[in-house]
Amino acid sequence: MTSKHHWWYVYGHFEPGEDNLPHFGQVFAHYRSLLGWTKEQAAIVLKCTERYIEMLESKQNTNMPKSNPRRAALAKILKIPPVLLGVAIVAQEDDSTPSHASNSSDTTIAFDSNTITFYEDMLASSWELYYTSSVQRATKNIDLWLNFLNHEVKKARGVKHDQLLSLLCRFYQLSSLAARDRLDLDRALSDEKQAVDIAFELGNSELIASSLLRRTRIYLGKGDYTLALQDAEAALPFADHSRDPLKGKVYQILGETYGRVANSSQELQKKSLGLFDKVGRIVRKGNLEADGSFAKLDITSLYVERAEALRQFSKFGDAHDALAIARDNLSPELTRWQVNILLEEAETHFVEKDYDDSVTIALETLKLVNTLQLHGKKERIRRLYWKMQQWNANYPLVRLLGQDLGLL
Repeated sequence: MTSKHHWWYVYGHFEPGEDNLPHFGQVFAHYRSLLGWTKEQAAIVLKCTERYIEMLESKQNTNMPKSNPRRAALAKILKIPPVLLGVAIVAQEDDSTPSHASNSSDTTIAFDSNTITFYEDMLASSWELYYTSSVQRATKNIDLWLNFLNHEVKKARGVKHDQLLSLLCRFYQLSSLAARDRLDLDRALSDEKQAVDIAFELGNSELIASSLLRRTRIYLGKGDYTLALQDAEAALPFADHSRDPLKGKVYQILGETYGRVANSSQELQKKSLGLFDKVGRIVRKGNLEADGSFAKLDITSLYVERAEALRQFSKFGDAHDALAIARDNLSPELTRWQVNILLEEAETHFVEKDYDDSVTIALETLKLVNTLQLHGKKERIRRLYWKMQQWNANYPLVRLLGQDLGLL
């Protein structure tokens, strides 16, 4: 999630504090906010002043409470993993200076930073393989890692166990994407449920947000908009505790989901486009350093999904303008997004009754889809073909598309 992987990164993105522990003020503020408590409410629960809460959460306050019972009490009340407050000593495998917990006899083992960086690099390589190679090749690699990590996590304890769970959660998310591309939606949902369960077990906001984000995508693909909206809205408070790439991606899919259910509702259309505008501001801010969620937030994906919403709102000119922006900002290696642009162009031309351009683009897209073995995208072309058949089954290009799809 960052270039240096502190042992606590599996619980959240916190800066270093004292004694190889995370920044106490950030930890306290994060978990207080996750509970939905204001500073005033926290002060009432902890029987202290609001000013004292502000002092605890200040950027300058890296110091943990000195009393170990006090740390343990705070962990229980705020539902903070006790290890983050030094209630147990964290010994890294190659580290002779473990994190320090006064008066604590418990010790938990964590991977050293070099080992966890190696694992994170392998995870990143697996995601890159998914984006740049065939689904079959990516799936084989993913399954190897899932088998390995499931075996290792059963043997591990303490922080090491949680570090492996964090990796496993994101490999399950990746596996669900590959399964979705293979049209194996049962496997996709099963994998994503595993990811969601692990994320909530760890209590990591970014893992929860990314898992719910990707399950939303599966439900959208199935046309189950009720469950999609439920997951997208559930992800929102966790996204607000996440870094910009993931936060923006959750806003984006919520905007897309509102677009799917809006129909003629001006209120939902406004909500949808407002969320896309919010994502645009995040992208323009430019704070898009990789955050470990592998959520790719960029101009291209934003404007493709904005174009889809505009098409559904019958704002076809605006949809074409959005697609032009998406194409202008497309990186050459993002072949899947090239497919998404082409598919959205074909769909938009079709609803405008520009059938000749629609089927021509669909034929071009099918070549790319076959090369990349994107079965889910091929199914979308197939659905478009059936609509074209209803228009004119004997039109030469429609017949050619049917033949290329193996339907004639």
